[in-house]
Amino acid sequence: MHSEREYHGVELRVLHQYLIELGGKMIGEACISGEGWSATFREGEPFIVGRLKLGTLLVSFEGDVTVLNRLLNAFDLKMLRAGG
Repeated sequence: MHSEREYHGVELRVLHQYLIELGGKMIGEACISGEGWSATFREGEPFIVGRLKLGTLLVSFEGDVTVLNRLLNAFDLKMLRAGG
């Protein structure tokens, strides 16, 4: 399964921290991998609202359907706290 997500105004270190808390290990600055899943990160175009300019992070998730669905549900709950 493949899923892409876009987050605005969230620091990369926050995404890293949350995925590590969910069982991932850093493979490099742009990749975290866990049992049955992996996530890669890249910067997107800034998100602009009026005078406000927010950074954009694009995250590509890959993995087993069941494992990835469980991971994404838990990750989405964590991202609610980060304002993503």
